[in-house]
Amino acid sequence: MPEHQILFLPSRQRSSFEEGTTFLDAALEIGILIESTCAGLGNCAKCRVVIPNGAAAAGSVEWTLLTPQELEKGVRLSCQARITGPGVCIVPETSRLLGDQILTEGRRGTVAVSPDIRKKFLTLSEPELGQKYFDAEELARRLGCPVQHNLRAVRDLPALLRANNFSLTAVLDQDRLLGIEPGDTTSSLYGVAVDIGTTTVAAKLLNLSEGSVLGVASSLNPQKSHGADVVSRIHYCVEHQGGLALMHQLIIRQIGELIERLTRQAGITPMQVYKLSVAGNTVMSHFLLKIDARNVAFMPYAPAFQGPVTVEASELGLTINPCGVVYVLPNLGSFVGSDITAVLSVLDLDERDEIQLVVDIGTNGEMVLGSRARMLCCSSPAGPAWEGATIAWGMRAAHGAIERAEIVDGDLQVRTIGGIPPMGICGSGLLDLVCEFVRAGLIDASGRILSPRELGENVPAALRGRIVEGDRGVNHLRVAQLENTEYILLTQKDIREVQLAKAAIASGIATLMKELGIAPDRIEKVSIAGAFGNHIRGQDAIDSGLVPPLDPTRIQFIGNAALAGAEAVLLSQGARRRAEQLANAIEYVEISGRSDFQDLFVEAMGFGGKR
Repeated sequence: MPEHQILFLPSRQRSSFEEGTTFLDAALEIGILIESTCAGLGNCAKCRVVIPNGAAAAGSVEWTLLTPQELEKGVRLSCQARITGPGVCIVPETSRLLGDQILTEGRRGTVAVSPDIRKKFLTLSEPELGQKYFDAEELARRLGCPVQHNLRAVRDLPALLRANNFSLTAVLDQDRLLGIEPGDTTSSLYGVAVDIGTTTVAAKLLNLSEGSVLGVASSLNPQKSHGADVVSRIHYCVEHQGGLALMHQLIIRQIGELIERLTRQAGITPMQVYKLSVAGNTVMSHFLLKIDARNVAFMPYAPAFQGPVTVEASELGLTINPCGVVYVLPNLGSFVGSDITAVLSVLDLDERDEIQLVVDIGTNGEMVLGSRARMLCCSSPAGPAWEGATIAWGMRAAHGAIERAEIVDGDLQVRTIGGIPPMGICGSGLLDLVCEFVRAGLIDASGRILSPRELGENVPAALRGRIVEGDRGVNHLRVAQLENTEYILLTQKDIREVQLAKAAIASGIATLMKELGIAPDRIEKVSIAGAFGNHIRGQDAIDSGLVPPLDPTRIQFIGNAALAGAEAVLLSQGARRRAEQLANAIEYVEISGRSDFQDLFVEAMGFGGKR
């Protein structure tokens, strides 16, 4: 097939691509990330670009999702438009994956600095004539562990010893020799903790000698261009030759870029990084290790491995110290990954008699309920509503997103990220809006937006004026006016999406409570993790039915505790052992096969009404 040159604007990146390539794939190939929450299936319409020339004529999908006026102006869906000749592709800011507010901080437990990875400086005795002496055996004797398994080290050992007066530094991990270095390099020992989320990736650089944090960096997960959720990405891998290799390459490249950024800021090099500890959901762990995850998406939902897994960084294609390793925390179940193991490692669920609930809210909702006596976990697909993917005016937590809403003096007031004019609604703002309108009586307990005629007498005129009456009683709510006459709306469909998302979480919790045989009042503490959870209000979580009805003071928000847990595991042998014990102790409950789950889900759809 012939190749054609495409110029991408405004970045002014230019490259040649094979005829028939979609503009979405072409952009990704040169590092331009375009929003595509449907994995390029052509049903989210988020990947709008402007293509003046160089593309095949629009097909039925684009004629369905785009207006004739948009098509006339050259607006296309990048996942559908295919290259037919030299051309230009303009990627508007609204379609680019950038500018997100990514949470990198979380609750950090107190751990003694005693990492598995360590350095030991040694001066070996020198051989004498007539003495039984072997270089490798002498090193093993001094270290107290075998070294012959490390053929690279054994090969380097004779020359290194004799060039350095029989002195060297040994690098060990869990008492296993990783490598040897000339001289005393014990002061140079760094590691990186990584949390691979479905949407974002966060990393933290640590000085492993003293436990100090040298920097934190984050980015969007570039796999988002091939699906907003893990199942979409698995389907992409199944349907596209080389899909798994691409998912692996994307995440490895992104982690590498974060390491490069962190080490540069700290004034060191990636060669001084010896270990990564990685947490992520089960599918992200598979993609990281380039392991086929297709069986996670289909019944009976069987992952290839639980873990933990330790692998040489070079085998994954990560550029750190040549003897560096990657430790992947163990998963808990098909859809409850090592990120939850990491979260639990900085909490005390397994050490106390009181029952606690831990919830990580994202595209998937993961829940753990129990105490030292018994711990259960499950996962429920909440969907991408909290990230704005299925919301009419939804957007990620980026500048211009409405993140907070409150009714003050009889009318709605909103606050945006960055304090700039509103452009859309992110997850925390979405939950705020729904809860505020429910409390004000504009939305009833079933989730229906009422007409002005159905409102109570005490509803202020300003709020009444926010109702936009539609056909067949399907109404919408005005949220904020844009610079023109257009309004950001909260639609009836948006509210249904919120109901589905929160019911998925609530019914998962209800399933665990039923399995454990407890009522809500038995739960002493609720820990909510994740970026979305960190920005919502406790009262909203209760009033919406997201969590069981209990005293709001029992709720704590613990931020990106998965990254904090990966950090703890990197710094402490004890934390690592505890994480592995938790993974074996927690029971996994698969909710999809339960006959009672649908009933619990339906019960969780409604709202409690006014407070």
